Amino acid sequence: MPTATDLEKGNYFIYNNEPVRVIRKEVIVVGTHSHSKLKFYIQGLREKGERTVTFQHSERVEKIKILRKHGQIISKSNNKVQLMDTVSYETLDAVLPPEMVDDITEGDGVTFVELNGTVEILDKR
Repeated sequence: MPTATDLEKGNYFIYNNEPVRVIRKEVIVVGTHSHSKLKFYIQGLREKGERTVTFQHSERVEKIKILRKHGQIISKSNNKVQLMDTVSYETLDAVLPPEMVDDITEGDGVTFVELNGTVEILDKR
């Protein structure tokens, strides 16, 4: 498992059981004995702003790889949708976030990610 030092700008990792992206990384000095730590500015998949988190250099993190993909909604029923990946033409099932239920209709283009066997819709295109 990689350490916090291995994280770079643009990497994704799991923090509080949710995937977050590193926006920027700084080395900070804390305490009277000048111990340095890493301060990360992170952003969740659906977040607009950024937040900060501080790690020791040797702390272990779970790095993940996330690819944003484009798809088209084939069918919709309540809060569940079936979408087609526009590159591979693969059909996938997903659950709509509550804030997007009224906005999404059949035929709409969406941006989505596949994470741990589930498909998450990020936004409407």
